[in-house]
Amino acid sequence: MTAHSPVRTVLNAVIIGLLLIDALITLGFEVLFLPLYAGQAHLPTTTPVLAAGPLADSATAGAIPLPFTALAAAVINVLLVMGMGVTTKRFGVMALPLLVWALGFLVCAGFSPSGYALLLGDWPTMLLLICGLLPAGMYLYFKATVRLATPATVTKTTV
Repeated sequence: MTAHSPVRTVLNAVIIGLLLIDALITLGFEVLFLPLYAGQAHLPTTTPVLAAGPLADSATAGAIPLPFTALAAAVINVLLVMGMGVTTKRFGVMALPLLVWALGFLVCAGFSPSGYALLLGDWPTMLLLICGLLPAGMYLYFKATVRLATPATVTKTTV
């Protein structure tokens, strides 16, 4: 099968589409599992159940956030960019999973179907954003600089 065969072109398009869908699916799992806590939370017994303010503030008292999905985002997004590198050598196309992931992140941070934001304005959310974009962006940067640093092979033609 040659590099420009129609079968290879269709197969590359399918792989690109699946990698972009995978970027959205993994973002969904990362957002859903981001608010996990370790430890035990103690709810005060004197607070009325219907009072949203004090109950919401004390629901995680004594527990610490465990944003392991931020680390998963760092690894998965680099793997998605590397997977795109199998289908193409163009950096704009290789960056598509990052673009889709970032747009999905902005949608999750802005609103949800219920009207509430899926992501809060706290440090685990910022960590998810940084870990989701920075390692894969650095991988793209280093791939680009290595490609620019290596001289192109010049073929000598005889006249």
